[in-house]
Amino acid sequence: MKRLLRCEEWSKLRVGPGLELESLEELSSIVTAWKHSTGEQPDAYFNILPNALVPRFWTGTLETALLILEVAPIGANLLGPEARSRLDTSLSAMLATAMSAQSMAAGLAPLSSDGSRHEILLEVFCNELQLARRRQVIRRYISISDNLPAPRGRISFPSQCYESIRRPGRFASTWVALTEDVPENRIFKKVLLHYQPRSSAWIRGRIDLCLSELDSVDASGDHRLEWAKVRADRLPPIYHSLLQQSKALLDEEGAGVFAGERLATSEIIFTSRLFEQFIAKELAWISPSTGLVSKAQGRGTFACSHGDGKGIFELVPDIRLIDKYGKTALIVDTKWKSLDMRKRQLGISREDVYQVLTYGSRFNCLDIVLMYPDVTNETGKTGYYQKLESVLGGRQYSIHIVKVPLLASTLIVVRDLLKKLLKEKGLPITNHTAQIPALIT
Repeated sequence: MKRLLRCEEWSKLRVGPGLELESLEELSSIVTAWKHSTGEQPDAYFNILPNALVPRFWTGTLETALLILEVAPIGANLLGPEARSRLDTSLSAMLATAMSAQSMAAGLAPLSSDGSRHEILLEVFCNELQLARRRQVIRRYISISDNLPAPRGRISFPSQCYESIRRPGRFASTWVALTEDVPENRIFKKVLLHYQPRSSAWIRGRIDLCLSELDSVDASGDHRLEWAKVRADRLPPIYHSLLQQSKALLDEEGAGVFAGERLATSEIIFTSRLFEQFIAKELAWISPSTGLVSKAQGRGTFACSHGDGKGIFELVPDIRLIDKYGKTALIVDTKWKSLDMRKRQLGISREDVYQVLTYGSRFNCLDIVLMYPDVTNETGKTGYYQKLESVLGGRQYSIHIVKVPLLASTLIVVRDLLKKLLKEKGLPITNHTAQIPALIT
């Protein structure tokens, strides 16, 4: 049996006898398995040092030729079982939000109290399936042949000759009809049937409702044979999303192994990317109530240019909130890193501050947000806020430091905290009904 190596994001895995990695061969096996499993370049997700390896920006289990590496989210090792379960639930909800085309549905979904990784994903899946079917039901024309008491379509010969001898008054007919019994619907029904017996009463009711709409679909076969028959080129985008979710659910992938002690293989989750997408979707949901438009990963702005006018060193802020005049009112940059509240600079790197000040200067925006995950026992349920001031080029910039609470009982707290942040900045929030705990300063 392969050796299991457990660590946390940003932990240094030293190489040497008696250390975390016993040899350079084990280090090399991790890098090789990473390339093979993800297709991503390892230098973006590992700090590769002469005698050490530091995993960053991902969690999950990675099986290599020599060992199994399990990486837990940042801060998880300092949490008790209950807090780890809340963190696990938050990651599952964030994953559901990132997969879903409907930010509201995922953001307001009831969270599982035991950190079940599939309850939230199934909630989103059922919502999107019903929404997709309201927009367009997947059906195809098929040719049907049967013996009927009255002719339908066209009479089939020589079948009609035999039928008139065997059962006079019957007609061997062939006609064309629409059917919902197609590979895509069979896959969707297989997902629902797979999870129906082991779901909670609430989600089972949602599953039963979806199954009632797929009553004419036969899902008795092997779903693995259906994927080659899918006509993806003829499907709208929302069905592409549903097929991706179906594959993840049928393959038992997703967040959820970090709350327990059972060894399991988890989908590799790119935590930095997930955190950014989650915050972007939440701000996209909130921003219309402030009269702003949220723009994520906007391209086309450069720090410098050549004499020919072509730009170099592209600046791509994670999120910009833009007013009706096209002016950038707020820049948000997410960082999947831990802060150290014991330090005067909170453990924020100089590079991060230089980066966001460059954004502020280039986009003529005086308010910039550095946003970090909060998984600490002290403020992980409520969040943390602090404002720093900086003068650059004769202009005063406000750098808002926000720690997003990932140990709250529900991620609705995150949405309310983001509303609170915009309100503190002076942006009008309409339809603001929820009250949140006071920000710790």
